[in-house]
Amino acid sequence: MPTKRQQAEQALHDARKGLLRWGAVMLAIYIAIVLVFPLFPYIYREGKMLDLELILRNGNRALIWVYILGLGLLFLAFWRMMRILHGFSKQFPEESKRLRGAVLGIGAASGLAMLWLYPVTALDVAVYVVNARIWTLYGGNPLTTPPEAFPADPYIHLAGEYINKTSPYGPVWEGIARLPVQMGLTDIGWGIVGMKVIGLLCVLGMAALIGWYAQQQDKKYAVSEVTAMGFFILNPLVMLEAVGNAHNDMMMAAFLTLGLILWQRGKWAWGTLALTLASLVKLPALIVMPLFGLSVLMEASNWKERLLRALGIGAIFLVVFLGLYRLMGPFPEVFTGILQSFGRRSFSPAYASYVIVREFAPAFAPYILSQSRNVFLVVYAFITFLLLRKKLTLLEAGFLAYFALIYLSNAFRIWYPLWFIPFAVLNLNSRTYWRTFLFSLTVEFSILSYYILWRWHWRYWDWGVNGPLAAYWDYFKIMTPFTVSWVFTLPFLGDVMGWMRDKVKYREELWL
Repeated sequence: MPTKRQQAEQALHDARKGLLRWGAVMLAIYIAIVLVFPLFPYIYREGKMLDLELILRNGNRALIWVYILGLGLLFLAFWRMMRILHGFSKQFPEESKRLRGAVLGIGAASGLAMLWLYPVTALDVAVYVVNARIWTLYGGNPLTTPPEAFPADPYIHLAGEYINKTSPYGPVWEGIARLPVQMGLTDIGWGIVGMKVIGLLCVLGMAALIGWYAQQQDKKYAVSEVTAMGFFILNPLVMLEAVGNAHNDMMMAAFLTLGLILWQRGKWAWGTLALTLASLVKLPALIVMPLFGLSVLMEASNWKERLLRALGIGAIFLVVFLGLYRLMGPFPEVFTGILQSFGRRSFSPAYASYVIVREFAPAFAPYILSQSRNVFLVVYAFITFLLLRKKLTLLEAGFLAYFALIYLSNAFRIWYPLWFIPFAVLNLNSRTYWRTFLFSLTVEFSILSYYILWRWHWRYWDWGVNGPLAAYWDYFKIMTPFTVSWVFTLPFLGDVMGWMRDKVKYREELWL
């Protein structure tokens, strides 16, 4: 009969073997996707911004199956590795820490492969490089001067929709984004690689914070730190959007995670600084500041301590936030890009409702978009109320707040789920797991409806072109409701299944 120690060693060996096997599958798929969509030479091709569908034109359409099957296998591998991690951690919680190196190694190897991927979902990373070039090479401030002011730059066309807009990002991001260009990576291709390296470092840093320093809030589910770390770094959404497409939302998420972990450890002042830096990367980080401040005040033992904490949080935030913006230029010009970003519209439930209502009741359609933010404010106020009543914790309130923001905003991008992942991984339970997993899955597969279904098939479908929907047969009227309907409903499938399971269990208990 093997001893408990021997059983643990054998189980550890089997778990590590399973992780490495599925990790090898994951890495092979990432490499295959890179081979189909390589950064070089596509970034220089005809001087155009390319997307997945444009690359696959001219006889390469069959390669779409590499992407479709690849995504499916990536999420299968992700799910299998999560089962291995959680199963082993529940049985041998102390030994599970010995798997952190394997998980981090798989993530690092995947990230290195993603450095060479062409950004097929969005070329925002090229905008980062253009802004960095304009600031570093020409002295143009990205927060006050749009790229069109420097038409001689050879990569100005890659600014896309931002050609006549100032940067909507904060001083911390723009300052860090300068580094690759300052180090000599002035070419657009290598500049993008430099931005991807920044994204990979943020991923690895956040994974290390989760695996070595975080504390799981919900002890009932017996989720270990290594399971939470795996749920973050092995998630295909994270690897594809944070490194493959190098969205700076990853840096915001990393600072959010740092701030929350510092708060867990009782270092609220340093946590305030980290969360302030997150908001100086991208403005959506501000959503958590009031919730964080209230949580810190509620933890104080008396009103004097609450007053001192309130003054401290306010001073740290105002001095750092306004101070760094003031260094970037005069008020209010430095906030122009942020204000312009509020006018975006695309593929959100609010925008889908607007598209539908506009066809049948055009007089009422404008109210949908104009009031969606007010609806969010009401929801946010209710979340804050529940936090004050101690019906929600900070991590639960933050998760719900970002979830509501994504659902109720007028625009949506497939990398926005990165915003609530810090709150999910620090409070990993059945609800946060399935909402995050399913949302990650649906948004990554949505790229097919954005580009492939309409451009290759539905656009020329005779039933649509000449049928009863002919009057409405254009991209936004058809694809917006179609895409939004499944992307934003499937994440709740886990909640429905849980409700049904609890209902069946309740009936069985009554029968017994």
